[in-house]
Amino acid sequence: MAAARKTEPTLHNKESLKPTNDSLPASIARSYSINDIPTDITIQRFSDRLFVGVSQLNGKIGHFLSCAVEESIIDGSKTFHVITLLGKRDDALIEVCARQINEKLYALYGNGCGSLLLGMSLLEEGRHFTVVKAIVNVILELCAEIGMMS
Repeated sequence: MAAARKTEPTLHNKESLKPTNDSLPASIARSYSINDIPTDITIQRFSDRLFVGVSQLNGKIGHFLSCAVEESIIDGSKTFHVITLLGKRDDALIEVCARQINEKLYALYGNGCGSLLLGMSLLEEGRHFTVVKAIVNVILELCAEIGMMS
């Protein structure tokens, strides 16, 4: 009976697996107090999409939404799509917030930021127009800070 051969993977070129600055997503994470509510906001820019995380629950995310823009080739009109991937499906405020963020990013950067993946959790006292507006403005500032078009 032949002895079993050990088949361990061999890495020939370790240098090829080291990430470069170009291969890592641009990221920024900040904590704010918006209307006295601690709010964590994270943004990561990947080559094909933008991830935005907003949490008022100590970094926990309760909803994940996919947001995209479709442009008509006939009349140039734009349709904004928001799909809840995970979380409560009938939360209109979260979907409106996602659409607002997507519309404003599109107005500023066009398709330069790609599709949007939004993770969001808001406390009950954070579900107010002034809080949502402040969150949207902070997201836009952070996107400018990480250089959306570079």
